[in-house]
Amino acid sequence: MFYSSKLFPSVVLLALCASVEGIAQNAEKSQVLDEVVVSTNKYPQKQSQSGKVVSVIDAATIQRSKGKTVGELLNQQVGLTVIGSQNTLGTNQDLYLRGAGAGYTLILVDGLPVYDPSGASTSFDINLIAIDQIERIEILKGGQSSLYGSDAVAGVINIITTKNSGKKLGLSGSLAGGSYDTYRASVNAGGQYKKTTYGLSWNGTKSNGISAAKQPETAKTPYDNDGFKQNNFQVKLGQQVSENLTLRADLMSNYYKTDLDAGAFKDEKDYTFENKNLLWSVGGDYQLKNGKLTVNFQQTNGQRVYIDDSAHVEAGAFAKYSYGYYRGVARFAEAYYAHTFSDKIKWVLGVENRWQNTDQTYLSISSYGPYESPAIKASTANTSLFSGYTSLNLQDFNGFGLELGGRYNNHSIYGNNFTYNVNPFYWVGARLKVLATYSSSYKAPSLYQLFSPYGNEALKPEVGKTGEIGAQLFSKNHQSYIRGVYFKRNIKDVIAYISINQDPWGRYVNLSQQKDHGFEVDAQWAIGKAQVKANYTFVDGEVTTQVAGKDTTYANLFRRPKHTVNVNVAYQILRNWSAQLALRSVSKASSGPYDDAKVVLGNYTTLDFYTEYQINSTIKLFFDLKNLTDKEFSDVPGYNSRRRNFMAGAVFSIH
Repeated sequence: MFYSSKLFPSVVLLALCASVEGIAQNAEKSQVLDEVVVSTNKYPQKQSQSGKVVSVIDAATIQRSKGKTVGELLNQQVGLTVIGSQNTLGTNQDLYLRGAGAGYTLILVDGLPVYDPSGASTSFDINLIAIDQIERIEILKGGQSSLYGSDAVAGVINIITTKNSGKKLGLSGSLAGGSYDTYRASVNAGGQYKKTTYGLSWNGTKSNGISAAKQPETAKTPYDNDGFKQNNFQVKLGQQVSENLTLRADLMSNYYKTDLDAGAFKDEKDYTFENKNLLWSVGGDYQLKNGKLTVNFQQTNGQRVYIDDSAHVEAGAFAKYSYGYYRGVARFAEAYYAHTFSDKIKWVLGVENRWQNTDQTYLSISSYGPYESPAIKASTANTSLFSGYTSLNLQDFNGFGLELGGRYNNHSIYGNNFTYNVNPFYWVGARLKVLATYSSSYKAPSLYQLFSPYGNEALKPEVGKTGEIGAQLFSKNHQSYIRGVYFKRNIKDVIAYISINQDPWGRYVNLSQQKDHGFEVDAQWAIGKAQVKANYTFVDGEVTTQVAGKDTTYANLFRRPKHTVNVNVAYQILRNWSAQLALRSVSKASSGPYDDAKVVLGNYTTLDFYTEYQINSTIKLFFDLKNLTDKEFSDVPGYNSRRRNFMAGAVFSIH
């Protein structure tokens, strides 16, 4: 597809805006509802009643994505790029929301934050979550630290897991297989007995995969495939103690093991990675006359292990053996009260505390002998972060609405900081909503940045400022829409790693300033028996940092395309038979500073096909064919993406 940085955004905008008339004319046929979301203000709220930019991946879309991974699904959403999602299973998933780097998007599971305290960026590994665990996903754009705290610089992704059926017993599951000897299975059971709800689920995946590393022409022997195994368990319990009080308890155990290669264009036979994540939480809701009090406690135990027990590398390897162990524990407690003054005024007041610690060791053995990096111990590598926050939501004052929020934070190392957001919106008539946002956000230094051999306990939090302006045009009954948003984001005190001329020869410092901007357009509407969803994203950015004592500015959104288009057309062929086509097209992207400079990224278009057939009320068959034109492309220099591949299977449900 041809791209021009000047002309292409205008062409896309004109094409989407031309469909506005069609949106209005076909509104009565649309099945896309004005959905209720919970992420915008921590209580149920229609999208039309909020000025925040939120996208929803609903249950119907999840059900049509049984052949995909969570990364593949997110990669099709407006404003999102997930590098690695189209590579072999188990590949690291770098999630970029509106171009922001990994770790600047907060991941929630059922409204509670999840992250990896042992990682340098603390970003959560979405490889851990299976698609069968998910009921819906809400993607909240812009700086959201006032409501959700650290890491919510670019936005928040709330993964809402499957709920109990509400019946005495419901049973569902799936069985599928496909390319690269990939097999998946899932079983879910749940229901309600008197005042107790319960749910139990298991998901498993096994794949022989493809070689993660791309094989150069000079390689003497074929590269081996890199396999993947995954198991997920989940238990959910709920108890209606009284008319006003509900208690709940959840347990999730997520695990996967994958084979790794030595690096770009470099094979490795005996390099493996294991990731374990155990998450449990307890909480309750107490309903009052004009509001609800919610209390939650969650603990996450994560463990990552890297083992390379030989040096079967095509071009040779420095280490004959290496072992890396990274454990992180995160605890989260919150209490918040959502009060309804009237249909037009709602208010949230809350407090939360986060505790985290990490243990880390690394050993390698080479021809020079053993090397063991200084261990990081949980007894010293730990922090706490206390916050108090509030949010006020005013609606429908002669078409005017306003959301105001603020948060005070106290960190055990760097001290205090404050964030805020101002989000006015205005309805022009009954169908056009104009919105604007100005918000501050922050990202606290990670434990590794503070306490590793390269750590610096004098680090300050990274501070973001985001401005947004946009408009959303709905159909008469708010079932279809087109939306356009421009955003600009500045992050100060960006933490960077610099070299120093003494042991340990490097250190983390608050050095850089990041500036990003862009715009996104998304729309969904009905045309006869067809449902159409389309989106376009433009993003660009640059960093200002010191090089040789002087400020230097350069474009740095590496591996992230400036232009991305996604179009999905679903068609109801018969009452029980449907099909859809999904097109994704991206422009060129710059290689990173450590990538092979000869590799050109991006500028490709892929096409996926999906169909499903409902045999009866119990069984549904599906076939998911991805990259059907067998396009060869690369999102990561020196690594393979999947060529034409498929998944096919059956889904059953008994109630």
